Amino acid sequence: MSFLDTLGQMGVLFLLVIIGFVCQKLKLMNDEFNRSLSVLIINVTAPCIILSSVMGDTLPERSEILPVLLLGTATLIIMLICGIVLAKLLRSDMEGIYSFMFAFGNINFIGLPVVLSLFGSYAIFYISVLTIPFNLLIFLLGQILISSCNPNRAQRKVRFNWRMILSPALCSTYIVIALVFFQIKTPKIIGEAFHLVGYMTIPASLLVIGSTLANIKVLEMFGNWRIYVMSVLKLLGVPCLIFGLYSQSPFDHRYTDVLVILSAMPVASYGTMICLKEGIDPKVMSQGTFMSTLMSVFTIPLLALIL
Repeated sequence: MSFLDTLGQMGVLFLLVIIGFVCQKLKLMNDEFNRSLSVLIINVTAPCIILSSVMGDTLPERSEILPVLLLGTATLIIMLICGIVLAKLLRSDMEGIYSFMFAFGNINFIGLPVVLSLFGSYAIFYISVLTIPFNLLIFLLGQILISSCNPNRAQRKVRFNWRMILSPALCSTYIVIALVFFQIKTPKIIGEAFHLVGYMTIPASLLVIGSTLANIKVLEMFGNWRIYVMSVLKLLGVPCLIFGLYSQSPFDHRYTDVLVILSAMPVASYGTMICLKEGIDPKVMSQGTFMSTLMSVFTIPLLALIL
């Protein structure tokens, strides 16, 4: 894809976010509906799109599982280290939240449609494998980073819920890995059904993001200089660092190019949910989610042009 093609595709995706924003303002969507739709996405449509990634005419090679898993985990660790270091340089009393925003991108809701449009359906398999270390890190270390901003954190304990390793998204990933490892092809009728349900993930998730942003006062999005710095470094600085590292490596560019684009995703929407769960003011996290999502419309096409 050319720069203009990628920019146009990102414009289409962001237009869906705007439609969700307008629907919330017109009372066509509300918080209860967003929660219900999010549950449907996380438990049904997202697992379906993961499963559909290996339900075509051809299967990924068995040898691709381990490289994708190792490289994906390495990329996440690099982003986590960068996040902790860069957050300290911002000198904010919300250091843990800034570390989270640097380290974790929205690879599920925005990463899926972007990677699909740039690389094709085969790349969804890479995301499905990356989901394993991503979910483990975001719900363990990510929760610890956010909880560190709680003034009463000394009285609270951060617990890791082992049941999350049996979540629908991760279970579908295990099935995908098994199908690829044993080279099992599914019947066409099943594959088409999973494709139809799975592709609901893209428009539905973007509508939810837009609807959620409508609850935030727009003027509050533009008054924090640290958010601008964080967004530029997260969307361009860290991905360029990862691109530089991988460009000098012997790794297959089919893997590394996808990982570079995924490292450039805006702030993960899980962050706001964790803030609310931990009783922490989600304002800074919401600001970061909004600004990074807006800027990614231009930064992702730029990175695609570099690649």
